[in-house]
Amino acid sequence: MPPFQKIPDRRVVIVGLGGIGSWVVQALAPFLNFKNEESWTLVLVDGDEYEEKNRARQAFDELGPKAQVQASWAARRYSRLRVAAVEQYLSADGAEGTIPISDAVRSGDIIFSCVDNHVTRKVVADHCATLRDCLLISAGNEYTDGNVQIFVRKGGESKTPELGKYHPEIQEPKDKAPHEMSCEELAASSPQLIFANFQAAALMLNAFYAYSERCLDFGRPEVYFDIVANAATPRARK
Repeated sequence: MPPFQKIPDRRVVIVGLGGIGSWVVQALAPFLNFKNEESWTLVLVDGDEYEEKNRARQAFDELGPKAQVQASWAARRYSRLRVAAVEQYLSADGAEGTIPISDAVRSGDIIFSCVDNHVTRKVVADHCATLRDCLLISAGNEYTDGNVQIFVRKGGESKTPELGKYHPEIQEPKDKAPHEMSCEELAASSPQLIFANFQAAALMLNAFYAYSERCLDFGRPEVYFDIVANAATPRARK
């Protein structure tokens, strides 16, 4: 599999391949593979591994490094799609055991931020705010509700508010990134529900499709959803 840094095609980068990101891959890979005559590269980023306990809410076909497992699955099935695995967590500065965000995400990329911590969300969002062009689609959820945000850069200008403007928990995160956590802290994650993960993934994919069809509403860059209420509500932001 070629190094992801050297692939010149249009690129989608998925950061985080757990409860949300694994479902994004399942739908996005075939869509990109059969999308007209366009050539796409799918870059999959995660430093974690699939374990038996993940099967209740994450989509994968074998145990092992998440990025490599998903890349192998997509490459076996979709021959037109270039796939690259980055088996490391992201960080702002390339701390030990991580890859610098600037090496993984570049101008022109479409980024799906599917991480489960605010520190990494901020790292991705801050970097995207420095790029000339990009689409960032970011999601997070609690047990039965959550939200999806978009951030758009065009020609060096932000067309939507940055993720932290209306979310102080992202702007000033109080949690830790995965590479900063002990094994005990990683094991003590909050309970998640597969249906909430799946809804977050679906709304992210909807945003990607609307953007690709040039009909994404930049004036409503956030959607809040509640699966118990069976509702998804867009939020206007200025």
